[in-house]
Amino acid sequence: MGYDGNNETLYIKLDRSALRYEADFYIKDLGGIECSNSDILARVKAHAVYHFKHPGNMPVSITKVVEEIHSFYPKLTVVSLGETDVIMEYRSKEPEPFMQGAKTGFLCVLLFVGAAFAIMAFHNDISITELFDRFYLQVMGSKKPAVSPLEIAYSIGLAVGILFFYNHFGKKKLTHDPTPIQVEMRKYEKDVDTAIIENGARRGENLDVS
Repeated sequence: MGYDGNNETLYIKLDRSALRYEADFYIKDLGGIECSNSDILARVKAHAVYHFKHPGNMPVSITKVVEEIHSFYPKLTVVSLGETDVIMEYRSKEPEPFMQGAKTGFLCVLLFVGAAFAIMAFHNDISITELFDRFYLQVMGSKKPAVSPLEIAYSIGLAVGILFFYNHFGKKKLTHDPTPIQVEMRKYEKDVDTAIIENGARRGENLDVS
């Protein structure tokens, strides 16, 4: 019988999700691992956890990972510092750059048209044209022309306000803080991961100890 890992401690920090373009998932793919014993560390990292037969995702719990480790190091102390579950996702191949660019371009056009329609609908609801007419008449004492400094200043201010709010100008960020879109995307990803884990647990389709 080989070394059982007695008097050794291994630290593992599972990520929330793990993506690979190969069907085999190893413990090293699930998060960070540290152990003072290099032999134990190497063997644990190289241990296969799951093999996908086709693209998809599979949640696996930290208890299942610990069980796998204890199958060859029964007396090894395993300390978990991260998530209690990690979602393994297997994709058959990386997306083509052209397709990614086409999808991004389509989404940009869709968002631009949708945002423009929403702004126009909002302006129509509050009768902004009539508001500008009245404001111009009160301040200047004459009827507002078709295009006045009000429309120009408002349009510029709207564009600048959007840039500052979304904290982006092209590929450059105005500050180091995450943008509102990035914050909402992280929230969405967490909600999706939670739903996948809970649905898998209810259907008994996740990897866990029996």
